Amino acid sequence: MKKKTIVFRGLAAVMAFVLMASASAITLTFQYAALINRALGVTTTKTLNPDGTEAENTIYWPNDYGYDADALVNVYRDAAAKNVEIGQEGAVLLKNENSALPIAEGSGITLFGYAAYSSKIQDSSTASYMSTKTFDQAMQDEFGAENVNDVLLTDYYPNMNGGSGGAGGPGGFMMMSGGGVKSITEGEISEVKQYADTWSSEGNDVAVVVFGRTGSEGNDVWQYAETDTYEDGSPRRMLDLSTQEEELISYVSEQKAAGVFKSIVAIVAGDYDVEMGFLEEYDVDACVYAGNLGAYGVEGLVKVLSGKVSPSGRLVDTLAANSVSAPATLYAGHEGTQRWTNYEEVDVANPLVNDSNGDTINWYNIYAEGIYVGYKYYETRYEDTVMGNYGADSTVGSSTGSAWNYADEMCYPFGYGLSYTTFQQKLNSVEYSAADDSYTVSVTVTNTGSVAGKEVVQVYAQTPYGDYEKENLVEKASVNLMGFAKTGTLEPGASETVTVSVPRYFLASYDTYGAAGYILSAGDYYLAIGSDCHDALNNILAAKGYTTADGMTAEGDSSKIYTWAQDALDTESYRLSPYTGYEVTNQFEDGDLNYYGVEFTYLTRQDWEGTYPTERLAITATDAIIDTLSNYYYETPEDAPAYDSFTQGADNGMVLTDLVGVDFDDDETWNKFLDQFTVEELCNLMSDNIAQQVVTRLGVVGGERCDDDNKAGGSIQWNSHPTTSRTWNIDLVADRGTLEGITAQLNGEDEIWWGAGNMHRTPFGGRHNQYYSEDANFDYVVGYAEAAAMQATGANICVKHFCTNDQETERQGLTTFVTEQPLREIYARAFEGSFAGGAMGTMTALNRIGTKLAKNHYALITTVLRDEWGFEGHVTSDGYVTTNYFQNACEELTAGMDYSCIDSNGVTGSLVYKAIETNKDGYLLQCIRLAAKRNLNAMLSTARINGQSGDTIIKTIVPGWQLALMATTAVSGVLFVTFTALSVVSRRRQKTTVSVEEVKSDEK
Repeated sequence: MKKKTIVFRGLAAVMAFVLMASASAITLTFQYAALINRALGVTTTKTLNPDGTEAENTIYWPNDYGYDADALVNVYRDAAAKNVEIGQEGAVLLKNENSALPIAEGSGITLFGYAAYSSKIQDSSTASYMSTKTFDQAMQDEFGAENVNDVLLTDYYPNMNGGSGGAGGPGGFMMMSGGGVKSITEGEISEVKQYADTWSSEGNDVAVVVFGRTGSEGNDVWQYAETDTYEDGSPRRMLDLSTQEEELISYVSEQKAAGVFKSIVAIVAGDYDVEMGFLEEYDVDACVYAGNLGAYGVEGLVKVLSGKVSPSGRLVDTLAANSVSAPATLYAGHEGTQRWTNYEEVDVANPLVNDSNGDTINWYNIYAEGIYVGYKYYETRYEDTVMGNYGADSTVGSSTGSAWNYADEMCYPFGYGLSYTTFQQKLNSVEYSAADDSYTVSVTVTNTGSVAGKEVVQVYAQTPYGDYEKENLVEKASVNLMGFAKTGTLEPGASETVTVSVPRYFLASYDTYGAAGYILSAGDYYLAIGSDCHDALNNILAAKGYTTADGMTAEGDSSKIYTWAQDALDTESYRLSPYTGYEVTNQFEDGDLNYYGVEFTYLTRQDWEGTYPTERLAITATDAIIDTLSNYYYETPEDAPAYDSFTQGADNGMVLTDLVGVDFDDDETWNKFLDQFTVEELCNLMSDNIAQQVVTRLGVVGGERCDDDNKAGGSIQWNSHPTTSRTWNIDLVADRGTLEGITAQLNGEDEIWWGAGNMHRTPFGGRHNQYYSEDANFDYVVGYAEAAAMQATGANICVKHFCTNDQETERQGLTTFVTEQPLREIYARAFEGSFAGGAMGTMTALNRIGTKLAKNHYALITTVLRDEWGFEGHVTSDGYVTTNYFQNACEELTAGMDYSCIDSNGVTGSLVYKAIETNKDGYLLQCIRLAAKRNLNAMLSTARINGQSGDTIIKTIVPGWQLALMATTAVSGVLFVTFTALSVVSRRRQKTTVSVEEVKSDEK
């Protein structure tokens, strides 16, 4: 073969490789174009005047920072400062004896605990031009480098396990194994002791020991450790100290007893509730619950430790002595999530929605505890024990095996927190206003201590639990949070009068089996203030005449109570929604396990011993369950409108900004605009690619969205939502919402899949760092504040995951059995405040309510969310995956879902388009028009429309990287064909030459 032929073939091969590589790159990258464009800072549209000149920037959604190069720098710096403030106000002082805190100036401090080196007490994620501090650096800056012994953090922890920095490495200290958090990283005590000479010298006054726990998306914390055990061989609880942690605190305690340290200060990092019994067992003087502090919150924490700021945080979760002592833990997470006994039969019957592992169809969970979640369980059982009611003091559910006793079960109650000063709260008055249907509680707070500080006023209620409620299984907790407020900084001796608004709506209970709606019970009502939920209940018990002689943990104060009696049962006040006037009645009967023919008794207060869940029910899926699991059920309704009754593709001369200020209910104007879309364009709006599809001729630009705070929430990592919640400061929550929104706007993001509506149903949920608290009314209040503030900036908050996505284990397709009362009062209520605050987006859950997928649940996302609550935004699925589980697009659309999250291939839209066009389905066409309306209405709520007007033209810009890939593909294709052809020609010429030579040779 001649050299020329070889060269041509080689070049053809090279071009073939380049062609295949570039074509593959186009296939892969164009699916995720929005993600790539966002990472590169590329804009894909441009707003022009009719004459082609660049349009003036019409500002519909202004901000206080402006739009120049310094705007984003300034907002990031303000966000960082706000994180510091949240870090200091969200720190909860749990214990403080022997004046251990604040740490005295000049004290020698030694840092212990792997979590001090690598945990959520710090985060390095921030803007490139900003720096962050580790816990070690923050301590040195606050107390002086010469006073902080960080030898373990510099010499030992980074080199554990052969230099890996521990199983988690920097930024994470818990091992992820088998889909969950099963073990804890901590140093070997024998290795720790090797450095003892650095703290046994004079001047080492304080041992600061940091513990922590963490989880993540897809990773619940296991209830029990994988390998760690107690001395009797039983598995250790994951939220108890591990063996190595216990050895560490025991050693430090021994050092204190030997006089090496004067005091021990423990810090809890992360948002997973470590069991706190060790504080007493190991003579720990002080403890601060710090939480997940993001990139800058640690700077606020150290100000609390030094006393520059008095702690004012309060718990938003119950810290039980035994983390698995609540009834909800029986059916929760890895240990508690169950598989159908006949799962193979279930698989065979539902091939369309099952994957190869049965992960989307074979698992179930039961919310057997009903409304008794968190403090609602512990405090209600406490009151019934004191009053001698309902078998509350039986051994069932007892952590000790003896009669149930509150003191044995509890370390710190919901709402608890200490200060460096003391306060007195006086209940001045409670007044009801019919105009806004709320009570105003006036409280005067006085600083009776010696240092300045802030105080939290907490208002709780108890509503009647009588014969009607027992007969109709209307469950009542002994106390429910109604509202709260925080004072400003009060100097010693100073007072401030604060008011707390209590919606009367919060006093109503959902009556599933009697009135089939919300009721206000007949009987005695109590409003109480207290330093926490337990203190408030003791005040109520005091008003009832009970004392410590009856088994109370402390005497109550009846002067902190307001009470009144209601003569008759009220079934009418909230029969109609307070938001829309729509009738509220049962919508979730199919969430109850009994609905499917499986007999099950949920926990009821009137029989603690007989109904407390103790053994997990193994369920054989009934025909009713099997038949409803597929969630493929769409059929065109008989009364569907005709396909050709809708106008599509008209030229009505309207663009999107012509709808600015147009009411959502103005059907005439909206329909005139929607008539301009083609059916295909409408369907394309349903598939999300981290951005909305562009329709340039109608002025619809490609709005961008992001998950969590990956970019729009801040290139700085915010404190966790529970840490923000622990401030109990609505102003700080609102400030955070404002800064999140402005950052989104300046980063070109229109919507953040953010918010935190799911519950801390148990302490083990993998995403507790995203969800506010264990209490739904608390979530309502803070959710309202964050949503209202963020929406006011021109950025949409998309609250997730609506609803009952309270664990990560098998959440994709998990069948969740829950009755209507807890669903209404807890799991939906936790989201309700965000929508009342104006949130324009929500993300549905991956799991099911009963057997019906949350994303297909008409009652949830149309009847409750829209009809009852008046929501005018748009609804998305959770992260889209192209499996059959997600491809019931017609069911999603008709249930009220508007777009599919990260549907990069446009599967959802194409499925709906095919169904509409193939069957000329007028009902689906009507639904896709409505979905488009809601998607566009959500866009009008964002700063994406800044710079547009009725006269402007939206020009699509193809990004340079896409042009480069397309050009590379085209050029390599042409060159491949060229070199292949040249190779063939050269080869033929070579063969011809050889043939001639052969003839000549034969002739010779």
